[in-house]
Amino acid sequence: MENEDYLVTVEQFVLSFKESGLSLSAMDYDLIYQWERRGIPTHVVCRGIETGFNQFERTNPRQTTRVSLSYLKVFIEEEIERG
Repeated sequence: MENEDYLVTVEQFVLSFKESGLSLSAMDYDLIYQWERRGIPTHVVCRGIETGFNQFERTNPRQTTRVSLSYLKVFIEEEIERG
């Protein structure tokens, strides 16, 4: 990871929504690394994460601990497209 702050910012943001766990999966960290390499600002990634969690919570209110960045990727990519 070139910029540890990028990783920590996204990681902590995800974990604050999950309300459980101390770290993400290796696959989640790989996605974060890919977004950083693409130059996607953390605020865009975090906005997509928040949108995804809110959407998931509406349909699965007791399951937020099961949400991964792989699931949230579609929401994050939508935010990237919006800029």
